Amino acid sequence: MYLKSEEICAAIRQGKDVTEDVAKMEPQLRHYYKERRKTLRDKPEYSYFANDNLLHAWDALYDVSASVKKHWDTIYPLLEKPEGRYQAILRFVNVREKFLGISQLDSIHILKELGWTPADIMAAYLYNRHNTSTLALSPDVVAEAVREDMDTALLLMEKKGYALFSNGYDIYKNFEWIDFMYFFMEYQNRAFLTTQHKSKRLCKHCTEVLEKLERGAAVHDTVQAQTDLPDFSIFDEITLNQRHLMGSAAGQRLRKGNENNGYYVLSYHLVDEDHGFGAALRFHAFDKAPEYYDEERAACGVYFYRFHYLILFDHVPESWRCSPAELPEDFVKKAFRAFSKLAGLEK
Repeated sequence: MYLKSEEICAAIRQGKDVTEDVAKMEPQLRHYYKERRKTLRDKPEYSYFANDNLLHAWDALYDVSASVKKHWDTIYPLLEKPEGRYQAILRFVNVREKFLGISQLDSIHILKELGWTPADIMAAYLYNRHNTSTLALSPDVVAEAVREDMDTALLLMEKKGYALFSNGYDIYKNFEWIDFMYFFMEYQNRAFLTTQHKSKRLCKHCTEVLEKLERGAAVHDTVQAQTDLPDFSIFDEITLNQRHLMGSAAGQRLRKGNENNGYYVLSYHLVDEDHGFGAALRFHAFDKAPEYYDEERAACGVYFYRFHYLILFDHVPESWRCSPAELPEDFVKKAFRAFSKLAGLEK
């Protein structure tokens, strides 16, 4: 079923009619999702999404399969554990992005119509940043949720989001949210940062955030459009070796996309924080444990971006992305050399 689903997804991307192929698969899909829903009804405390990062291609067939659509249209009330809802968000937007090339912003609108809330999306971001996940959520999806529900966004900043997490809303998620609000959303009201909070650690973090804000945003210099630049398409789907990749990244002092993910690495970044630009090589997740050091994964490509205040993301925000021609030539060529070394193309 997996291979056939992949074939159908590829056909959809090519604009082909998949009606007949989907119809042949429908009995299998109907049985599969019937069993999934039965599990959720019989064991409501169990969320099959939790800790299940493997993407199933058939989940991407929401728009063409009645069984897939029925499943996603009806499971929200069955996902009693908050983390189950958050993992469902990650699964749905990632599977459609991977197999159909549909942006996460477009996919999240479907989930909102089915009952998922802006609060779910914000909490999914925090859950994902601190979970051992092979998936990533677009910060632009989260930013849209913030604009739709600023009340919840401010409550999370004030560490009042315990009901959104089964194991509570810890201080590390709180710090992560404060950073997102001030450095990505560029929230302007600094009263929270200057308040004398009861927690000394929170006061210390607020002071650090305030100091970074007072240093000011990165200065974007005017760059003359470049034409003679390296071909970064060579990194699309190139095979990476984990041992070499991680050793090279450490030697070059490249930055990991999400430092909070203690088990997996999905991207490495070269950044110029003073001038506000960066480059990321994204790849399918590597488990960082030594026993997996001989594993190989395919790269997903290189992304260039601009920012005012740096937060490192595995999913480079679409709103930040730019062409390498928009950045200084020396930085672009430095990124090419760095990623060539990661891929084993250059010593």
